[in-house]
Amino acid sequence: RRDHGTWTQLLTHAAHLHTHNTPINWHTLLPANPPHLDLPTYPFQRQHYWLTASSAGRRLGDDSTGHPFLLTRTNLAASQETLYTGEISTDTHPWLTDHALWNTPLLPGTALLELTLHTTHHTGLHHINELTLHTPLTLTPHQPRHIQIHIANPNTNGQHPLTIHSRPQGAEDGAWVRHAVGLVSATGASPDDGAWPDRGVALADVGELYGRLAEVGFDYGPAFQGLRRQARVGDDLIAEVELPGPWRLDAERFDLHPALLDAALHATLLEGADQVRLPFTFSGVTLHATGATELRVRLAPTGPDTVAVLASDAGGQPVISIDALTLRSVTAEQFRAVASGLNDPLYQVEWVPAVVEPAPPGTGRPVLVGSAASLPDIADAAPECVAADLDALVASVAAGDRVPDTVLVPCLPEVGARDVVGDHLVEIAHTAVGEALELVRYWLAEERFAASRLVLLTRGAVAVDDEDGAVDLARAPLWGLLRAARSEHPGRVAVADLDDDPDSYRVLLGALTSGASDEPQLAARAGRLFAPRLTRVAPTAGGGVSPFDGTGTVLITGGTGLLGSLLARHLVTAYGVRSLLLLSRRGPAAEGVERLRAELAELGARVTVVACDVADRTALAAALEAVPAAHPLTGVVHTAGVLDDGVVASLTPERVATVLRPKVDAAWNLHELTRSYDLRAFVLFSSAAGTLGQAGQASYAAANAFLDALAYHRRAAGLPALALAWGLWAEAGGMTGHLAEADLRRLGRTGLAPMPSERGLALFDLAVRAEADARAAAEPTAAGGSESGRAALVPAILDFATLRAQPEVPALLRQLVRVATAAPLPTAGRAQAATVGERLAGLAPDERRQALVDLVRSQVATVLGHATVAAIDPGRGFLDLGVDSLTALDLRNRLGAEVGRQLPATLIFNHPTPLATGRFLAAELFPGDDARPGDGGPDPVEADEQPDEAEFRRALAAIPLARFQEAGLVRTLLGLADADGAQGAAPVAEEQGSALDAMNLDDLIRVALGDN
Repeated sequence: RRDHGTWTQLLTHAAHLHTHNTPINWHTLLPANPPHLDLPTYPFQRQHYWLTASSAGRRLGDDSTGHPFLLTRTNLAASQETLYTGEISTDTHPWLTDHALWNTPLLPGTALLELTLHTTHHTGLHHINELTLHTPLTLTPHQPRHIQIHIANPNTNGQHPLTIHSRPQGAEDGAWVRHAVGLVSATGASPDDGAWPDRGVALADVGELYGRLAEVGFDYGPAFQGLRRQARVGDDLIAEVELPGPWRLDAERFDLHPALLDAALHATLLEGADQVRLPFTFSGVTLHATGATELRVRLAPTGPDTVAVLASDAGGQPVISIDALTLRSVTAEQFRAVASGLNDPLYQVEWVPAVVEPAPPGTGRPVLVGSAASLPDIADAAPECVAADLDALVASVAAGDRVPDTVLVPCLPEVGARDVVGDHLVEIAHTAVGEALELVRYWLAEERFAASRLVLLTRGAVAVDDEDGAVDLARAPLWGLLRAARSEHPGRVAVADLDDDPDSYRVLLGALTSGASDEPQLAARAGRLFAPRLTRVAPTAGGGVSPFDGTGTVLITGGTGLLGSLLARHLVTAYGVRSLLLLSRRGPAAEGVERLRAELAELGARVTVVACDVADRTALAAALEAVPAAHPLTGVVHTAGVLDDGVVASLTPERVATVLRPKVDAAWNLHELTRSYDLRAFVLFSSAAGTLGQAGQASYAAANAFLDALAYHRRAAGLPALALAWGLWAEAGGMTGHLAEADLRRLGRTGLAPMPSERGLALFDLAVRAEADARAAAEPTAAGGSESGRAALVPAILDFATLRAQPEVPALLRQLVRVATAAPLPTAGRAQAATVGERLAGLAPDERRQALVDLVRSQVATVLGHATVAAIDPGRGFLDLGVDSLTALDLRNRLGAEVGRQLPATLIFNHPTPLATGRFLAAELFPGDDARPGDGGPDPVEADEQPDEAEFRRALAAIPLARFQEAGLVRTLLGLADADGAQGAAPVAEEQGSALDAMNLDDLIRVALGDN
């Protein structure tokens, strides 16, 4: 406790030695008389915290390399090529974080040079003809990077091409990034003793060098502050460098420690350090000795940005010679753009041709709910089966008609009238979302259609390509709503979009009829089908002009919130914005406003803070009119928003309207009221929830789908627009401040990794640059703008390992995450069991039931984030274990994927313990088994742990059934209540009714189960 940092370094070093199978002499590491410490007051958790030694990689290679960053060396059998593999991590080598540029940890170029020296030396090649560094290798905490160094066959000159690549651990589906290319050969020049630094030169301390370098952008920590003394001899610089004490032990493990060699180059920055210069090319490099901890270096200029480097050790022995080191200048904006594109690439939605198989024999056509006349001009292509509404369809199925596989519900505007202008658009959008929500909730609550799919049909609500033009903004939110609903109920809902071409409906109908297409989102254009895929946006050096500068005012909605204040500071410091208009509902009364205003003023910005509800058209118009003519409005950034999360079954029109208002209403007001302004930027802060369809965020997904569509709508009209569908920001506050640890774990399981604020801002820069470059490259339209460009981007950090571990890879991510296409080979001697039922078929009934209970416990542990199933008591209630409405759906979906069948949404509420759910699954999969194990008597654990059913029914009878209807549980719970003779809701006091009105789904379930 007294010296936490020292012990952390000690344990990190010990863990590193343990990982590399190096014996640890604890007597030299620990004090001679360690103090006696009391045992902890909590029981031991018995979980291993040692790093697990990774020996599998070594077995794959010919032998281990002995290098701290490298694991294996493999000589390829069919050629003279050699492949080295390894891993670089700040967890195992925390000193690497001491080398940073503009607060971003960066692997020094000298480390890439040292890796090249080591691998070529152990391959029998001792000279680097040339090594060119391409893309910086930035380092992320707790995110190791796999590296590959490939030495190819020699060319006609006897030189071997060499490449160095890396990619983040767990990103097996991600592209390898090339960091360096080079040419190496067997022999190099011998050192000229007369050329080595003159030991008679008097050197002076470097003084405040590292402080001055920090002002420029170099962030050197203790491990990299090794330059001690320097002097000038003519045009040459003479310097002495040494490894700081704690890192001298590592010198023997490198051929030449990267921190030592990097410090040798710091002397090139002593003069004219008004810009950042990084190593670009090393030419003519020969290593003469290894293991040095001190160097005397001569840096001799050979050109404007080129120096020759000669270094010897303390005894005068030559260590390394570099004929020419070329340095290249880099700006903060260039570095952040490339670094962000490397680690956290931007994504965008692209529409690719959809593959549809022929319909299998006996497949029924979809049922159209509504009138064929609702599809003007294509009524002849309508399905054979038509129902007036869902009630009529339910009645027909109840009367004995066949349950349809697919039900199609049109939600279409008039042909050729995609865009609704004026004040009516907002009203129509709210109405459309409310009607779609009611439809989806009705559908999901109807158990008769548990194996059927509802397809909502829109026209022009999504932009498939630049030629789509204006979109149907009023119905664009339905796509976000349906995406979230499908995440909660896989296979139950889908959405499709048409254009005005009659052939488009015919081809879509054929795809829905086949049932072979598992695409949850489809768009038909000119008789062809397309499906959306998330793809990477390649980093760009950038030639477009930044839309932000110091000449005008930038308006930020939600400007006093977490994201708004972060962005305000960034616009001032990174773009030179000097006039800001910050709008928020509380305005000057918001917490921290005066501190923010003072900070921005100190940076040279003029800040106006106004209390304004942007969804109030009159209030927004007044705020815009107050913008001074001397600083006209040139940019808008809309960050405002409100969250009211809940599963689809628990949402109400009022809750949805609360979320839509600051997104849909406010954005439309901003769009209309600024049309006459000469804007250079109109940036909408959207959310990945609308693109990916996050479970539990249907209303928020709908709201943000509108923002994405508005960006395309503005772009088609020749107006600037960029929608950014942000992933998960790591810094809690604003709309994410309410998230508990369980919520973050749940979001993590969806594949979204937390994004630190500085990286989010770097992605903002990258997105603005990408949009500006694309817009600059596009041809102007008649309206004066450009149709081409990236109107909607997704800046997010995706955890590919987590995505691959999901029961099903979402269709949207199939170009980023590879899925297995070949069936697994059967085990020799027996058939391959494809399902849980088949795997358990050979067990006794008792064993089957226990295996299914264990399966449930395992999945509960997964959704709750427990390391083992030991924490899951099989007889304990799910609610007591921490399962809420969202994790209940996640658990249901995971169990359904395991057993290969659709399970009811009320699974854990009907069977409220892992034991009860396991018994239910056993009865479903093996209906012939006895209801009880052994001799038919009750299971003692189950009997002890089941809640009292009479009390359970009394709790149900005390709750108005209308509340359960809103929650989507009325059929199940009403049946339980009626079984006890209750024919309706018992009288409830007015105060109790008011309290129930304020409850969410979790509260209602807890009351229903007697957990007050």
